[in-house]
Amino acid sequence: MNISIALIDDLKIRQRRENEILGICPVCGCKDANFNTAKLRWRCWHCPAKGVIIPEEGYEVQEVEEPKLDIPKIRELYTTLAEKYHSSMTQPVLNYLQTRGLTQKIIDDFQLGFCSTDFYDEYSDKLAESAGVLYQNYPVLTNRVTIPYIVDGKVTDLRGRILDTIFQYRDNTPTYTSLAGNHDSRGATFLFNHDVIEKSDRVIITEGEFKAIVAQQNGFDTVATPGIFGWQKKWSGLLENKNVILAADFDRISGMRSPAYLMAKMLSKDLPKLKVALLGVASYTTSGKIDIDSLIANGHLDLFEMAIEGAMDAKLWLSIEEKKGYGRKR
Repeated sequence: MNISIALIDDLKIRQRRENEILGICPVCGCKDANFNTAKLRWRCWHCPAKGVIIPEEGYEVQEVEEPKLDIPKIRELYTTLAEKYHSSMTQPVLNYLQTRGLTQKIIDDFQLGFCSTDFYDEYSDKLAESAGVLYQNYPVLTNRVTIPYIVDGKVTDLRGRILDTIFQYRDNTPTYTSLAGNHDSRGATFLFNHDVIEKSDRVIITEGEFKAIVAQQNGFDTVATPGIFGWQKKWSGLLENKNVILAADFDRISGMRSPAYLMAKMLSKDLPKLKVALLGVASYTTSGKIDIDSLIANGHLDLFEMAIEGAMDAKLWLSIEEKKGYGRKR
């Protein structure tokens, strides 16, 4: 995955050496990525993600040729595993999903599942490692809720979410986990809940699959990026004739460090008509973070609908946030 050098400021945790920066991985979200601004390369030490740092406009990237993979075969593997994970749902995992406000119907519709410690026959196929299902011979999504990316009935990718109320994980384990390897080479090139784009004139974008599922369950056609920095420019063509609204988290950090600002800044470059839903309209209901699923789960569907209907032009909203500078508490 190639990233702009301008994005590193938003990912930076601290300077390691003169030309090395410790930061947040734009793929898995962990805090163990290394960015080398001299060599113009970055990599994550938690997941296998890596790529080129693009220093300025017009820079020509010499792409490293990825091995050619059999995408239809990979999708068959993902589809088979998604079905097995769905049928392996345990009661504690089902209880967890229900506490997130999900009905059995929506769990079935999205084929949510659970990756147990069982070793399926499909893992023995050498395709499993190149497809990112295994990393160092271990299933990447073990002890996680599995979230299939379904496009026209085929599973194009799988992601996982930790169950921290049920299992113990290593410190700093990311909440969400992607499969190993390059997304493009695996054919994982779609937004989550992609199929609603063609069916709807208004499309809501959020960060995180569970938020999109909860919104969809309540009648709001919603797609999700795999993380704040998971947007891909090529998706803009699918949305150029849509009324697109960003519903990012409101976490009481205003200005240019807030998740909403970072996402809006990125998306507005490719979606000139983008609007931003002001989820902060519900800030009086809680002292914590406000996102789609917590807002709806706490009985404030009306406030979410109000935020969507009253969405503000993204460029105007960005200009307001930029005047606040960095990191001011709301």
